[in-house]
Amino acid sequence: MQRCPHCSEEIRIRELPHPDLVRNYRICPHCGGSFTVDPDSKRRQAVFLVITLISLVVTLLLYFAGTAWLIPAVISYILAGAVLYWGNRKVYLVPYNKGQKSDSDA
Repeated sequence: MQRCPHCSEEIRIRELPHPDLVRNYRICPHCGGSFTVDPDSKRRQAVFLVITLISLVVTLLLYFAGTAWLIPAVISYILAGAVLYWGNRKVYLVPYNKGQKSDSDA
């Protein structure tokens, strides 16, 4: 379970609502402090998205070009699952600085 970087209380990320659809931070229900994930977690998420897009392309090739793409499709999904599992275990919460650029401001 994750802890708030401000007050160190345990929080369940899945149960916290986003303050807005385009903001990339959440607000602690205990202290009201805002936090986000560390930059390394964002890089791992980007790697996962790239692998997932590759898996989608390989799956489309499997559908349209035949069963020759079955092994690469299976390997790509196993790799995507492994990266997702590995990435979710290494997520760290950091305080969100209101002055920093968010992903939606870029």
